[in-house]
Amino acid sequence: MIDKQQLVMNLNHVILIKGFQTLSMSKLAQAVNVSRATLYLSFKNKDELVQAVVQRHLDFFDKYPVPTTFVADEFLPAWLNALLLMGSTTTTFTTELQRAYPALAQRFATGYTQYFTALQAYLALAQTNGMVVTNLTPDYLIFQAKTLINGVLTQVENQSLTLDQAETYLVATLQFQLDAILAPDAQGSIKLDDLEPVKTNILSEFRATYALITI
Repeated sequence: MIDKQQLVMNLNHVILIKGFQTLSMSKLAQAVNVSRATLYLSFKNKDELVQAVVQRHLDFFDKYPVPTTFVADEFLPAWLNALLLMGSTTTTFTTELQRAYPALAQRFATGYTQYFTALQAYLALAQTNGMVVTNLTPDYLIFQAKTLINGVLTQVENQSLTLDQAETYLVATLQFQLDAILAPDAQGSIKLDDLEPVKTNILSEFRATYALITI
């Protein structure tokens, strides 16, 4: 039997790009390469399926909360998780969620808002502790990162960038973000080897989701 967690992840990739309102359970099953019967073993209906996908996002906040105190070794994982989250949703999905499930959409939006509010406070702590540059405000650092990441993803959605080009740009964006926000005295304290697992995860999620653009 297919692992439900993996099934939810696969469905998440599909509905971020394709949406869910126009897709029947049969079409959703086909999109993730399982039978309709197998899909119904995990979800009684589309309502349950969408709720599970939203819960996957909410669970991320619980699994990887923004630290409330500053420890230098925790900065890189926290910032990279934030970068991953910045590219983890689409206008297609949020628009359909608001239209079909407004209460669920509110939970989803509230979770993201609370996360990035906490991230802003954390970046301020990082500035106070000499890890992050102080000539830019925390809210701008988040805005800049979101703009860069979403700019690449939008170009993929418009098919103005190939997946290979976008992957190259995303890797460059990750490195650029570190170069841009780390204070000069903190550059040597960051273990860049720690970047590799998260970079691999980000690129894997990107490929699994945005490869669906051309299908």
